[in-house]
Amino acid sequence: MKKHPLASYLLDVTGVSLILCFAVLFLMLVVPKEYLSFNIPYYIMMFFVVTLGSYAFLYYSPEKTKINFNQAFFLTRIVKFSIYVAVLVTVLLSHIEKNIKFAFAYIIIFVVFQIFDTIKLTKLAKEKK
Repeated sequence: MKKHPLASYLLDVTGVSLILCFAVLFLMLVVPKEYLSFNIPYYIMMFFVVTLGSYAFLYYSPEKTKINFNQAFFLTRIVKFSIYVAVLVTVLLSHIEKNIKFAFAYIIIFVVFQIFDTIKLTKLAKEKK
């Protein structure tokens, strides 16, 4: 029995998030705490929600609206990037935590989720054609 693509994506993004959480947990045991941000789980949750929301929009919008897949893709990329930059600027300017710890954690999580998202969206684009 074939799974619904959105359910499959939810399982995959949850798996990536859990792997990141366990990697962070391991790093917190090994690396001194002045080098790690303790807000990493919140960043992972933010990336999880934004990534899942953008995939759901990409999956349903071409069917329910007159927007095609390419337009929906670029729209979600712009919105996601705007959210990521807004959080980045807010944290950096408000001095919630040290800049180097935050920037390192944020960029690593960003790269992991972008690689995952690119792989999954490539498969979705092939299905939509």
